[in-house]
Amino acid sequence: MTMFVLAGCGGGDSGGEGDDSPLGNALAYAPADTPFVVAIETDPEGSQSKSLQAIGERFPFADSVKDQLESSLSDEDLDYEKDLKPFLGNEFVVAATDVKSFTAEGDTDDFVGAIESKDEKALDNLVEKSKMKEIGEKSGAKLYESEDGSVSAIEDNTLVVAGDRKLLESALERHDGEGKLSTKDFEDGVKDLPEESLFRGYFDVAGLIEAAEGGDMAKEVKYVAAMDTFGFSAAAENDSLAIDFRLSTDQEELSEEDLPLTPGSEGPEVLAAEEGKIGAGLRDPQQILAFFESAAQAADPDGFSDYNTGKETLEKQLDVDVDEDLLGQMDEVAMRFSVDGKFALRAPVEDAAGFEKTLDKLGKGLPDLIESSTGGSVGYSPADKDNDFYALSLPGGQSIVYGVFDGAFVLSNDSGEAGALSISSDTASVEGAEGALVMKADAEEVANVAVRQFGGQLGIPGGGAGASLFTGPLGELTGSLSAEPEATTGQITLGFDE
Repeated sequence: MTMFVLAGCGGGDSGGEGDDSPLGNALAYAPADTPFVVAIETDPEGSQSKSLQAIGERFPFADSVKDQLESSLSDEDLDYEKDLKPFLGNEFVVAATDVKSFTAEGDTDDFVGAIESKDEKALDNLVEKSKMKEIGEKSGAKLYESEDGSVSAIEDNTLVVAGDRKLLESALERHDGEGKLSTKDFEDGVKDLPEESLFRGYFDVAGLIEAAEGGDMAKEVKYVAAMDTFGFSAAAENDSLAIDFRLSTDQEELSEEDLPLTPGSEGPEVLAAEEGKIGAGLRDPQQILAFFESAAQAADPDGFSDYNTGKETLEKQLDVDVDEDLLGQMDEVAMRFSVDGKFALRAPVEDAAGFEKTLDKLGKGLPDLIESSTGGSVGYSPADKDNDFYALSLPGGQSIVYGVFDGAFVLSNDSGEAGALSISSDTASVEGAEGALVMKADAEEVANVAVRQFGGQLGIPGGGAGASLFTGPLGELTGSLSAEPEATTGQITLGFDE
């Protein structure tokens, strides 16, 4: 049986309901210890469906897609308005039945899905028109098999699907017995995420780590050991699409120093995202280095010992404290990237003269350090009266230039970018973005550059001359990431132009 799920009003009627709600009924077919579950809204008259339609109408090919969907329904002898629409409206739940589904030896067919029909007669009509063959009963439900071999069940006015008959029968038994996923379990997993959404769900990160090879070693890192669930959702408005996520952690097990990012809602400024580039900003880069060093020490003590010995030797030889003399001087770093791999960053430093002295000292040992770690030849030239930049020629032909200008450290793998940032920097805050890491870009320009750069490899004819049909409506793309002991949260928002 072919199912077409249309996005619609997001969960507006499910908040606070018990397990006898349409959502609770569908969730009860999934196991309580599921490693993954998602609830997809299907109400074609809901606000989410209408917002998604408003977004789609901005693209010139929207009518063609709609016609193709209607044609595919006709091929199944189904009519959207008469047969499918009355059936839709409640959330369609899909869940993994085994953590092994996410491992190399697992089976990707280990899933179960369920949706309670808005209209019982509509479900009977769909079963009849889909020409499914009845193959038995289980726990009071009728079992069916489609022409393609897929299996499903009808229990009261609920359609249940699964990867195979054994999984289907287990789901039916679970629904009427023990070990089923409850509405409370689900709501805990999607805590603090938008309820009105196209879809929302979560991964059981703690369970996945426990089952993963090397999971015990990973849990030596306090931040990893404190992870619980990773919740996610997507919500549409008439002119934007937002993806929210929340990695819940045990705040009793974490201090602020254990986090990968510095806590706090204040967002750093980003470099202007010119010519299709992505602008980004990071607050307190020293926190990231401290986190990765702490994580490496916990997960791989021997490897960290070798790293730390090398670091201490270098610092002693050059009379430099990498943490304090470099990253410790930076409160914020503003960056930008391009799809072809070019990047640039600019970071104000507390003591520009002292920072430049540190760069001079590093120049005496950095090339040898890179050569010993890469096995390739490294060229180096210091800043002098004829050249304001330090320069490194790396194995593989790439070059890095850097220096201190107007009290700020500038670094780039593109001399033109570095030169521009040495003269001036145009930074800006990202509206609505909170946390230590933020980003901003013009999605249309980024997409156009990507098509021009990789269009031939992707099989887009004419170097992407027709890309504007797809990219024209794309607007501003923003994102943010924030860390606190109780959760690491973030949002990515894509705007759409008229």
